[in-house]
Amino acid sequence: MTRRFLWLFYDHLGGVVLCNLLWSLINIPYVFLAYLILQTGLSAGTWSSVGGILVALIAAFLSPPSLIVYWVGASWVRRREVHLKEAWSLLKAQFIRAQILQLILVFASVALILNAAFYVDFAGLFGLFLAALMGWLVVATGLVGLYCLPLLVTQDTGVWQTLRQSLLLAVTHPGFSLKGGIVFLLFLVLGAVSGIGFFCGLFVVWSLWFNTYLRGMLMEYTGESWGEEEEHSLREIIRPWES
Repeated sequence: MTRRFLWLFYDHLGGVVLCNLLWSLINIPYVFLAYLILQTGLSAGTWSSVGGILVALIAAFLSPPSLIVYWVGASWVRRREVHLKEAWSLLKAQFIRAQILQLILVFASVALILNAAFYVDFAGLFGLFLAALMGWLVVATGLVGLYCLPLLVTQDTGVWQTLRQSLLLAVTHPGFSLKGGIVFLLFLVLGAVSGIGFFCGLFVVWSLWFNTYLRGMLMEYTGESWGEEEEHSLREIIRPWES
């Protein structure tokens, strides 16, 4: 699966950068909102900082404009051509559903963090147990959120069905879900370290990676196959003019 992802990435190097730049432009309002949320959270204490970071991530990367990034990744994985007109049509058709999903994830995360902050003040182990339980539920909410937009663009389902399918995949594939969360954080750290990396290609690379593995997972339920793949060799990288 990793080899498949790497060759897809190689085949679409130019498109990765262009798509990421497009997303960066149309996602500016959500990035600005995420920045305000993050600054407010970091200046208001420990639990507010945790909530601010989580909500800022949801605001920036699970925004309706992110539909385009996940749709492009899903299209490349399925060897489909990508056209800007189709991307805009998808965004208009799915915008409201994506916005509702984002708000649900925000409210759920904030509610769980508030509960954790409340329970941690309880005396004894029981309060710590409840606070830890809320913390794990926050993690679970984040893992469920990873699936929402990729499923929305590939399955064309309603809000509640998308949430149900996301929860089902997160529960039945906990290993991949945790792996996906870790890889997303690694991409996030790499983008932060590089300065502008997440806005000049990394988010689309993440989408391509996640969609590659997600399609393989969905094949267990749909019975689809990868189909005929193009043959690749290292010569294409060393001497691309001969391919």
